[in-house]
Amino acid sequence: MVTLQPTARMGWDTISAVVARILAAYPVYSILLSILSILALSAGLVNIRLEPDIRKSFSPEDSDAGYETRVWLEYYGLKIYPERAFCIFTAKSENGSILQEEALRDIYTVDNRLVQAVGLRDGDGRRNCDPLCDLNSPFHLLANQTRKNNGTTAVFTYPDMPYSGLDIFLGLHFSNVDFKPPTHRISSRSLVLWYFSRSDTPEGKLAFKDAIDELFDLSKNSSAFENVEFTIFSDQVANREMIRGAIEATTLMTIGFFLLLTQVIIVIKRLSSIKMTAYLVATSLLTPMAATIASFGAICWMGFPSFSIQCVTPFLVLGIGVDDAFILLHRWKHHIAISDTPRRLEQVIVDVGPSITITSLTNIIAFGIGFFTPTPQMSLFCLTASLALLLDYIFTYTILAPIVFLCNDPTYQSVPKDETISKADTWLAKYSRFVCSLRGRIVCIFVLIGMYGLTTYGVMTMRTTFEPAKAFPSNSKLVDSLSNIKPVFNRYFPITVIVNNPPNISNEIEYDSFHNMMNRLENVPGIRGDNRSLIFLPQYEAYDKLANSFSILLGDKYRPSYDSLPNWMDAIGNPPLVKYHLDEKNKTVVTSFRLTLLGKGMSEWAERARAMQHIRTVLREEQQFNATLFDCDSAILSIILTVGTDLIGSIAVTVVCMAIVCFVFIANFNAVAVITSIIASICYVLVGGLSLWGADLDPVIQVDVLLATGFSVDYTAHVAYNYFRARGSPQERVYSSLAEMAMPMCEAGLSTFLCMLPLIFVPTYAIVCFAKTVFLVVAIGLLHGLFILPVVLALFSRNSIDEKDAPPPAAITLAADQPLVDKNLDAV
Repeated sequence: MVTLQPTARMGWDTISAVVARILAAYPVYSILLSILSILALSAGLVNIRLEPDIRKSFSPEDSDAGYETRVWLEYYGLKIYPERAFCIFTAKSENGSILQEEALRDIYTVDNRLVQAVGLRDGDGRRNCDPLCDLNSPFHLLANQTRKNNGTTAVFTYPDMPYSGLDIFLGLHFSNVDFKPPTHRISSRSLVLWYFSRSDTPEGKLAFKDAIDELFDLSKNSSAFENVEFTIFSDQVANREMIRGAIEATTLMTIGFFLLLTQVIIVIKRLSSIKMTAYLVATSLLTPMAATIASFGAICWMGFPSFSIQCVTPFLVLGIGVDDAFILLHRWKHHIAISDTPRRLEQVIVDVGPSITITSLTNIIAFGIGFFTPTPQMSLFCLTASLALLLDYIFTYTILAPIVFLCNDPTYQSVPKDETISKADTWLAKYSRFVCSLRGRIVCIFVLIGMYGLTTYGVMTMRTTFEPAKAFPSNSKLVDSLSNIKPVFNRYFPITVIVNNPPNISNEIEYDSFHNMMNRLENVPGIRGDNRSLIFLPQYEAYDKLANSFSILLGDKYRPSYDSLPNWMDAIGNPPLVKYHLDEKNKTVVTSFRLTLLGKGMSEWAERARAMQHIRTVLREEQQFNATLFDCDSAILSIILTVGTDLIGSIAVTVVCMAIVCFVFIANFNAVAVITSIIASICYVLVGGLSLWGADLDPVIQVDVLLATGFSVDYTAHVAYNYFRARGSPQERVYSSLAEMAMPMCEAGLSTFLCMLPLIFVPTYAIVCFAKTVFLVVAIGLLHGLFILPVVLALFSRNSIDEKDAPPPAAITLAADQPLVDKNLDAV
């Protein structure tokens, strides 16, 4: 048998009573002090800063990805990560080729516009694209050679094109290639061109932005070019498209606000007099809104940036915040028979204080734990929501409760029922009897079997991955760009490795050790082997051997060295392949160099993430070379592989915190065990439900489920807390708890549903996924809270509590002034 510990009950009742007496004595001062606090915190909004860098929204500075980016920037002599863009051209004709003259003219129209932008020089004469101006040289060499041969090229092999003694790699530019070895002719339906632009000069940044914006608008016109279709992707456009998705979400959620407003008006009109309805509606809505504004201000005072996903925070807090208002107003009306207004407020706070505190603390903790997720935008979203919910909890007492107290209408009388009816004649009594019956338990078992069966299937089939397209509206042209780049990444995907402690190639042991590392890297799953990596050493060795051919003819044994490196670099145009200098003895000293591993099948981000992790492992084990990999998207890739274990760990920590909070208020191990089990059940069913609804296991789902863990307590704590406070048989206690909480819970669930409903129409995966999570947790939570939990509570509470003090089982007066549960609180 589970019971509420009297000491815990009286302790929290006493605290609630003291708070109520203070609020009743100084209601105006409480409201004014709260308003001053809101204004002080909100003043921080003058420092609001929207983070424009999409990479920073996924990876913190102290992560592996952050370190690898700093090494990459240092190698190229950059201080700020450059803007990147790529254009994908596809021949419109099924049998067409982008190497035909007509297609090349269209391609050069786009290429020349971007080359002009990135070729802008700063005050030091440095081009905006330096040191990455030659990324598209392989294409330009091929195009020029094709034009010289009247549209055909028959002098090279694919994917390497011999040119001036070098092998030029073409695989990073072409896909859907048709290469005919007998004739050595090549055609390709698709082409990718890559562009980088430094972000350290305002003029260069603006020039690149203007070119990108112009071409992005042009890409939306399918008839812009006669022979090719093209799409473009850039960091600037990606940031803008993410903001566009946030604006669309905010616009649609305004509709949700009016739906919520309608519901709040209807509910409060039933609970108060007409002349006070407007004040109570305004306070119920403005309290969570003010808490959200103050929370954003506090975040700005702390120096944190804001991310686009935080646009849903006001509506989220609003949907949650009105729940407490519903509960408080229901109890205010319930105690209408108490004519002494301060005593009535005390009774209401004593009744609802602990359960509101439980649910508020659990939501605050759940979002607070989300702050420690590795994704900065999700972390700050959780921190903002956690602070907003904390402030809303405080303002519920310091603003809402005093205004309810001041708006008391002595002339208002609720309409009582004229007749006293038997419990057995009410639907709630029949439902309570069903819940406690054998038939109800059997139905509950079948519901659980079916639900857990579907959930397990969903969990087992859930994919662990993340697609960047999920961050943008589905109607964005960026989604097409990311889809079109997949064939290139499936064929050849570049993974840069910076070697900061190069081997001494004259030392045979050291050079062999380096070759051993390269062999290990090329044997990583997903990485092309057979010396397919792009590294300068083999071609340089051929040049060095040729430079030393005379001594070799004289019988000297060839030993590679870096002595010929300056001449070789001059001969090939000094690309940023190697960093070197001459020492005091005029010897060439190589300080670092770049190599590129080529992956295959890398359009699937989970495969990329696994390959990155394997490469990191090899490089750490071969630490003598101080090598570091770099991938433009490593900020996202680094969190994909751990999202499953992070999700389980986060849920476990959150559930434990929920259990501790519940134990503080209920102080009964059996009761807390039941509540914790129900919370875990809701979370498990939620994950499976999201999978069945099309969601993947990714960082977005990780945070959504974590937040839903806090929501799940709302649908268990209220019913459980009131069940343990009630007296009588299990059936009477089920009836009492549902009579008090079923309607407020349904109203709360409906308010959250209405507020989030418009989000389902936002064409952005991250936002839609959040809406799905809310819908599912509301439905699953209500099922558990109104059916499964009462069945479990009644099953493990066979004995009656204080049966002699319980109301007569035969009948109950349903007038508004008749307490549904005799709590005997006069002693407080």
